[in-house]
Amino acid sequence: MEQRLLEKRPSDVPIVVLDTETTGLYPGLGHRIVEIGAIRLENWQEVGQVSSLIQPGRKMDPKASAVNGIADADLLGQPTFSQVADDLLALLDGAVVVAHNAEFDAGFVGQELLIHGLQTSGQAAKLPNPWLCTLLLARRHFHFGRNSLSHIARHLGVRMGRAHRALNDVYMTAEILKRMVRTLEQRRLETVGDLLHAQGSAIYAPSFAGQLPGVVAEALGNGRNLRLLYLGQNGESNRVVTPLYPSQHNGVGYLVAYCHQAQDQRTFRLDRIFSAELL
Repeated sequence: MEQRLLEKRPSDVPIVVLDTETTGLYPGLGHRIVEIGAIRLENWQEVGQVSSLIQPGRKMDPKASAVNGIADADLLGQPTFSQVADDLLALLDGAVVVAHNAEFDAGFVGQELLIHGLQTSGQAAKLPNPWLCTLLLARRHFHFGRNSLSHIARHLGVRMGRAHRALNDVYMTAEILKRMVRTLEQRRLETVGDLLHAQGSAIYAPSFAGQLPGVVAEALGNGRNLRLLYLGQNGESNRVVTPLYPSQHNGVGYLVAYCHQAQDQRTFRLDRIFSAELL
């Protein structure tokens, strides 16, 4: 982000408050966004919004459904992330992004933009915006007892909607942010740069930095199937897969693919693929 924006107060820069609901916890292990909510604030006034359920192309994890109340049936006929990506990117243009537990949301948005870019242009899309995290600010500069979004909202007298649904959480986060900013300004943390420093450092949506084996990259680019010799937990196996996209988790590269043997999505560590043959 341009230095001049870091030197401005939050009220003087565009802010997008964002929240996601997902199929599970780990984007690098094949989980996807199933709902996204975001509002754009300029001078603390809402000037734009994106809110949609998302068809993830895979099943919900039952534990995730238990938290967010979103079932596979709710996602039938919903748009894919790529179908809302242009609206989201327009909303995010030139803005500081704010989320409660921003590292989580940034990881999922970064993964979805990677997939979107590979599917539409063949190139991984990147998101340059810095992310500000109300969870980190709460932990470092406030004493709420607990730092869940709902607990902080109750503590600060913020009106609460239905928890763990994207747009409701966005509005709660926006109101919490306003109150935090007022308090931190009194402590001379006045600019966007001050706030990013106060949380530790800026957070950015990750992008895939690994190197795909040539035959895997070719299969992805041309929509070809692969026959893999793979070392899994139960030893070596031959799998026929349709590659979907690359990912990373804890610094390890993976290939997310549809496995024809399992008839379901599976995740394969790149360093455990002994051989790959185009079909």
